[in-house]
Amino acid sequence: MTYRLWWTVGYVCTSEKEFLAAKHRLLPAAYEMLDDALRRANQVGQAGGVAWLIEGDDKTRLSRAAIERTIEKRGSELVVQPATGNAGR
Repeated sequence: MTYRLWWTVGYVCTSEKEFLAAKHRLLPAAYEMLDDALRRANQVGQAGGVAWLIEGDDKTRLSRAAIERTIEKRGSELVVQPATGNAGR
């Protein structure tokens, strides 16, 4: 399964209308799991960007508003945990 996340940072797109007009020129990030796409969308938002759309091969389609609602509900589950272990020791 593949989930594609379209996102922008800065002033590339400031409205949904601008995003839809530019979508064909933007390269989506691809993830094997929906949670990974949501996790990245959360990081994008924290960095000041906008996660516009997540589309999956399984017909999943999350708009900006749906992404934001999902992150609001599941935010603590989607936090990237630092790697632990004794690598390099």
